[in-house]
Amino acid sequence: MIKEFEKWMREIQDEAIARKKEQAKAKGDESKWKKEIWKSPKKNEDIKLRFEKEGDNLGYNSRPSYSKKRGEWLYDFVWREFDGNGNLLGIKLAMEIEVSDMTEKGIRYDFNKLLQADSDYKILVFQMKTEDEVNKALSNFEKIAKDYKSKLESDFLLCGWVTSLNSFIFKNFHI
Repeated sequence: MIKEFEKWMREIQDEAIARKKEQAKAKGDESKWKKEIWKSPKKNEDIKLRFEKEGDNLGYNSRPSYSKKRGEWLYDFVWREFDGNGNLLGIKLAMEIEVSDMTEKGIRYDFNKLLQADSDYKILVFQMKTEDEVNKALSNFEKIAKDYKSKLESDFLLCGWVTSLNSFIFKNFHI
């Protein structure tokens, strides 16, 4: 599943870049597309909408749900499983998206919430300016996750958006 998540994130990235190029073209200079900003609220929306769509296809109940007008539930985004009586069976995916704070300390606050999630999959999405900053944060977050005394195993996908490159860098691991 982690490879699917990464594929979806790459597609979200490609759609954002295409939109940025269209915006630059509308302003008269497509070559300046990198100066167009994929703003944090739009990043959040793009990611949540895609994962909601994919979760619906897999039979999961997503929160938030734009189509069903349901807000967040504990984490920035989750896939929940219910039985036929509406009883919660488990959390398949928990995601934290921190793209407004570009400091590792600020991002760590959300990552720490994710560590305690009782879910099969855990995704962290964040952004920093440089590739070096993102790579350092990815390594630090992996170490933090491995040091956490979890009672359950999970698959992690860390997605660091490099604003200077207009692309994600990924790290995945199992704990």
